[in-house]
Amino acid sequence: MTGSPTMPDLVLASIALSMLLASLGAVVTSLSFVTALSAGSLPATGSIGYALFYNPPVPDGRRS
Repeated sequence: MTGSPTMPDLVLASIALSMLLASLGAVVTSLSFVTALSAGSLPATGSIGYALFYNPPVPDGRRS
């Protein structure tokens, strides 16, 4: 294991973090969990879109 996280690690962490913050927001405020998780899924979807289309995975770490 390396000392610094890789881009896929950061993408996975950002997805989990946005859903966790949405869940905490539902607990702290009067929002329902469905509403909060729906709002939290927007940045999670953006992270997935970034990973798939802007910075897609390449075999063996090669860039073209």
